This record gives sequence, C-alpha cells and structure tokens, in this order.
Amino acid sequence: MPFGGLCPVRWMVDDIGRYLAGDDAAEVEVGRVGRLAVTRAADEVCHLLGSAYAPHEVVATELRLAGPSRGFRRTVFAVAPTPVALMLLCMRMCELGDDVTVLQHTAARGTTTRTGVWPFGLAVAEELTRPPASDAVPLPDGLDV
Repeated sequence: MPFGGLCPVRWMVDDIGRYLAGDDAAEVEVGRVGRLAVTRAADEVCHLLGSAYAPHEVVATELRLAGPSRGFRRTVFAVAPTPVALMLLCMRMCELGDDVTVLQHTAARGTTTRTGVWPFGLAVAEELTRPPASDAVPLPDGLDV
C-alpha cells in the first residue's frame, strides 16, 4: 500500500525487493535487494535527467535528397551538419537541380523543414542548417507548462 508506512518509498523498496528476490525470500533479503536496486536506480535517474533535452533542442537531423537521376535518398544524423559540411555532403551526393531538404526534429516542438536546390551557396546552407528558434514554434497542447 503506497505511503502507508513511515518511509514514503518503503512500499516501493519492498515491492522491488520481493519481485527480484522472489516470494520465498526472507524479509531481510527482500529489503537488502530492494534497497540495492533503488540505490542503483537513483544514479540512473541522475544520469537520465542530465541527458534531458530542452523542448527546442534538435534531437535528430534528417537530410532528404531528391532528383531525377538518383531518385529519393534519406539519411538521419544524430549530429546536425554545419553549413559547410552540408555543402560538402551535397557536392558528393547531389547532382545539379536536386532538391535538398533538411528536417530538424526537436525534443518537444515538432519538426522544422527547410528546402533548397543544389547547388547553393553558404548563405542558403546556413539557412538550411540553422537550428529552430526556441520561441518560434509553439509547443503542442499539453507540453506548454
């Protein structure tokens, strides 16, 4: 029964310990196993919280290339390319007139899509790779707290 005792997490320690140690385990063993698991998980929670993104941060960058000769190509990157890196990628992967679309998927503010036609200069490459502004895109319902 949650919060029925003096310690607010006691029920959880007991539940975890019973699950891990088994129904036939002695109460001392259940408590030991439960405390050990919760202690380990506390470190995991700190690591998990430290890895959280702000709603506007880009979590993946998708590059879509389309043209009559090579057809449609798509790659997803964990790291956003710099403008010059995008130009080098396009130099290698595109032909004249190919459509280049950069989609930046954010943690909680949706996806920003920008498109250009190859070849383009640095000004266009900078625009295509520019991260979305944190206040430019409204949060979806329920996430705006």
